[in-house]
Amino acid sequence: MENFPIVLALLRASVRDKSSTVVQHAERLREALQKAGASDEAQAITDVLDSSRKSGTGKLVPSRVVRSRFVSSGEMMTPNTSPPVDKETSAPLAEIFFSDHFEGLAPPILNARLERAIDHLQEQWVGAAELQAAGIKIPRTALFFGPPGTGKTRLALWAASKLGLPVVLARLDGLTSSYLGTTARNIRALFDFANRYQCLLLLDEFDGIAKLRDDPQELGEVKRVVNAVLQAIDARAPLGLTIAITNHEALLDPAVWRRFDARIEIGLPDAIARQQIIERYTEGFAVTPGAAKVLTWLTEGYSGSDIETMCDFIKRHMTLRAGQKPSVIDSVQLFLDLSATNNSSAAREAISRGDSSWMHQVLTYKDVKIVQSDIAEATLSTQSKVSRRLKSAERA
Repeated sequence: MENFPIVLALLRASVRDKSSTVVQHAERLREALQKAGASDEAQAITDVLDSSRKSGTGKLVPSRVVRSRFVSSGEMMTPNTSPPVDKETSAPLAEIFFSDHFEGLAPPILNARLERAIDHLQEQWVGAAELQAAGIKIPRTALFFGPPGTGKTRLALWAASKLGLPVVLARLDGLTSSYLGTTARNIRALFDFANRYQCLLLLDEFDGIAKLRDDPQELGEVKRVVNAVLQAIDARAPLGLTIAITNHEALLDPAVWRRFDARIEIGLPDAIARQQIIERYTEGFAVTPGAAKVLTWLTEGYSGSDIETMCDFIKRHMTLRAGQKPSVIDSVQLFLDLSATNNSSAAREAISRGDSSWMHQVLTYKDVKIVQSDIAEATLSTQSKVSRRLKSAERA
């Protein structure tokens, strides 16, 4: 139905007053749409009416069906929908994930400013019907960039789950080809597929197909590929949501940046976010709040993925050595021995040495207040013993 978003927005505003006349006409419109075969539009009106009846305040809660329709047009995707493939190799160009894949997906843990930005972007997608009815452009393209392991892909999948949209996740290994012209053709095929359905198109490792076109090390094929990407993003912009993800934003062609309505840097977690990540991944294990604070100090410079890896190791070590009752610091020291890195830090080096110097460092940490009792929890010791170790280290 042409201009249906405007009709629905007017209806949503009108039924707040619970006028019997408005409701009666809305039901007549719903029945007419149902008879005309416009079942999605009829269902949208049903959702608005149901929401109005259930709400004592008149506040309407938009359904997932309504949300998804206004941020992405096209056919409904089903589990029987096959992804596009490379015509020459038959390799799939994408993977398709439906709502059942997102069940139990925890929301990402972000710092306060980043969480505010993501919430506002999500609010615009949820309120797409109102924006469209007012003639305001809906932001349908977003670029997430930042270091590896910071949760960019998880964030995109979580956003899709909130909208009830399936995700078409591009497979870069399937898109790229050594044959002249094949990569550009695959990109067009991928976007044509995504434009046909209501979905969120997720372009992971985006720098692989959107590199600088003036790189002297690359051949002319790169220019053709980037041009194909630019044209495809422009064509999809009015039709559906596209999120691109990259760990190497400096490699992107400048023209690519301008194609995105939102460009959000997902950086390394700050101290508050790190502590929340630690608490999430050690829940149910003997990692006390004080020990979590010490781990927060230790993990400065870690990504969310790095922290999850460390927490998994701590849980395994505590489970396998349960009879010996290892402390959190015992587990961390072993983890560091098995996780050599070229990005060392004063905290890692102090913990690895096993002396008391790390205790002095952790007490001077400014981002989270840590006291001797926290150290005692992390070492399964007492505050008095910690105090004696600190005094002994000072005398030495």
